[in-house]
Amino acid sequence: MPRHKLTTFERSLRQIIAQNLKQVSQGMTQNDLATKTGIPTSTLSGYFAQRSTPSPGNVQRIADALDCNKSAIDPRFNDAFLHSDACFQTVFVQLSTERQASVLKFAQAQLIEQNTQRQ
Repeated sequence: MPRHKLTTFERSLRQIIAQNLKQVSQGMTQNDLATKTGIPTSTLSGYFAQRSTPSPGNVQRIADALDCNKSAIDPRFNDAFLHSDACFQTVFVQLSTERQASVLKFAQAQLIEQNTQRQ
C-alpha cells in the first residue's frame, strides 16, 4: 500500500513499466529474473503487479540482466518521454492555481533569457 495517494502520472508509470517488463522478459519467470538480477522475487512481483516502482538502480540491474536499454523498461530514461507534452501536463494539472502561475512565469522568464542570450 503506498504511503501517499499515487498521482495519475505515477499510476501510468507503473502500468508502462509492468507492460515493458513483461515484454522484455518474455520466456523468463520472475524467479529466473530474480536469480539473474539479485533482486528478490517479491520485489520483482511488485513491479509486474504495479504495486511498486523500481528504483533507478534496479532498472539498471534488470536492463543489464536482459541486455536491453533502461528506456526499454522505464520511460523515465527516455528523453522523448520526459520532454513530451503529456509528461508535463500530467504534473502541471496537479499543481494549485498559484503554483501553475509560478511555473508559467518561470518558463516565460527562461524563454526571455534564452532569446536574449542568442542575440
